[in-house]
Amino acid sequence: MSYRNLDQSSGSNISLTPNGEKQKRRHLWKIVLVALVLIAAGGASVYFFVIKNNKPQNDNVVTNDQPNDNPLSSNNSTNPSQNSTDTNGANLFDDSHAPNNYTPPINQPFPFGKQAIRGVNLGGWLVLEPFITPSLFTAAGVIDEWTLCASLGPTEAKKVMDNHYATFYTEDDFKQIASYGLNFVRLPVGYWAVDIVDGEPYVPDLSWTYLLKGINWARKYGLRVLLDLHAVPGSQNGWNHSGKQGTVNWLSGPNGQANAQRSLRIVQKLATFFSDPKYMHVVPFFGAVNEPRVNFGGLQQNAVQNWYLQAYKTIRGVNTTADWQPWIIFHDGFVGSDPWTALKGLDRVVLDTHSYIAFDPNMAKAPPTTQIVFPCAKWGPALQASKQIVPFAITGEWSISTNDCATFLNGVDGKPAYEGSCPTCTCAGTLDYKNYSAQTKDFMKQFFLAQVDAFEMGGGWFFWTWKTENHVNPTWDYQLGVEQGWIPQDLQNRQVTCAGLKQQYPNVFASFN
Repeated sequence: MSYRNLDQSSGSNISLTPNGEKQKRRHLWKIVLVALVLIAAGGASVYFFVIKNNKPQNDNVVTNDQPNDNPLSSNNSTNPSQNSTDTNGANLFDDSHAPNNYTPPINQPFPFGKQAIRGVNLGGWLVLEPFITPSLFTAAGVIDEWTLCASLGPTEAKKVMDNHYATFYTEDDFKQIASYGLNFVRLPVGYWAVDIVDGEPYVPDLSWTYLLKGINWARKYGLRVLLDLHAVPGSQNGWNHSGKQGTVNWLSGPNGQANAQRSLRIVQKLATFFSDPKYMHVVPFFGAVNEPRVNFGGLQQNAVQNWYLQAYKTIRGVNTTADWQPWIIFHDGFVGSDPWTALKGLDRVVLDTHSYIAFDPNMAKAPPTTQIVFPCAKWGPALQASKQIVPFAITGEWSISTNDCATFLNGVDGKPAYEGSCPTCTCAGTLDYKNYSAQTKDFMKQFFLAQVDAFEMGGGWFFWTWKTENHVNPTWDYQLGVEQGWIPQDLQNRQVTCAGLKQQYPNVFASFN
C-alpha cells in the first residue's frame, strides 16, 4: 500500500514508503533544528545588544557622569578615555577652566614656587575621621573606619559608605571652594580604593568611584588636585585617620616590610592611572604617604627615607614617555626638613609639613598675640630654610584652632589635653560659634591671615578641612569661617602680614630667636 501526499506550497511529492517515512522525518527535523537555531540566535542578539549593553557589569559602574576606571578591577580598563561626557554632553576632561582670574587654567602650567598654592583639604570624605563626621562613630567600639565597617558587615557598610560619599561632598562644594579664591584641593584617599585583601573589612572599590567624581568636579571649576595617599596598609602612624587606630605596622612591626612593599605597588597603580593625559594636568601633585609618624612605634626616619626613595623611583618609572611627571609630596614625618637631605636634587620633590599649635601644649596656653606672631616667627622661616633641600615646601594641613577641644579630635575615647592644663584653660564655649564674641572672631581672622602669610613663604597651603558635619568643630571648618567672617573670601588683599606684625610686635618676634 502506498500513499501520496501533495505538498501544496512547493508542488513536490514525498513518498510514504518505509524509506520515504524516514526521509520525511529527517526533513521535518531539519526544519525544526533550523527554526531552533534562528530562535536562539535572535535571543542572543537581544541579550547582547539590548540587555547586556544597558546592564552594569559590576557594582562599581557609574551610570551618571563618571567613567568607570578602577585599576583594581580586571574587568575595567584603566584607560579613562571611555565615557568622556556627562549626562548633559559636556566633556568631563575639559582642562580649559580656571578658578579665578589670577590662576592659570588647568591646561596651562602652574607657576609652582612663584604663585602660592591656596587650597583646602577634603577631609573626612574618602577617608573617615571621627572629629569630622561624629555621627558615624556613636556605636560602642567604633573608633575608626576599620571598626565601623567591621561592625556593620559588608552589605550594610557599603550602604552606609555610599550614602556618606554621595552626600557629604557634592559638586556644590567644589563650586563654592573655587568661588572663595582658592586654586587647589588636597584629596585624601585610602589604599582600599584600589587594593583590599582578605580579612580587611573596608568597602572595596566604592571610594574609587567617588575619587574620580571629585577630581572631575575639581576640574570643572578649575581646581587642581593634590592626590594624597592618606592611609596605607598596616597604618603609618597608628591614628584613626590612617584607617586603623593602634600600632604602626608599616616599615615596623611583624608585617611592616610586607605592608611597605604592598604600599609601593599601590603607589605604582595610582601613578600609572593618573599618568593618562585625561588626568595628568588636573592632578599635578601626588602625596606618596600621609604623616608617617617617625620615632613612634619603631618607625625610624632612615627606613622612611629609604621608602621615599623607592617611591620616587616607582613614580618616575611610570610611563616615562608621557609629559606627566608629577610633583611628588613627601611628609616631613614631624621631624622638620633637616633630616631629609637625601631628597636634595631629586626632580620635582616637595616636602610637606603639618602645622598646628593646637597640639603644642606651650603654644596652646600662650597669650593671643604670641599665638598670632608664632607662625610668622617660626614656621615661615622654617619653610624658607627647607628650600635648601627642595624647590619649595608646602603646609599640607593647618587650622585656626588654638586647642584640642574639638569633638573626637583626639579619638572617640580621647579627652582634650588643653582642658585643665592651666587655671584659665577650659573648653567651655569653644565650639559654640554662634555666640563667639567680636574679639574672638577678630583674633581668629588675624591668626588665619598670619598663618597664610607665613605659609606662603613656602609654596602655599591647604587648610584642614573644608567642612565638618553640621559645623560641629568650627575652628577646623573653612566653609563656616568664610560664612561667619573670620576667614576672608578675598585672599589677594590681606590686612595682616608677617612684615606688619614684626613691626607691630618686635619684642614678641625677638622672643622666638
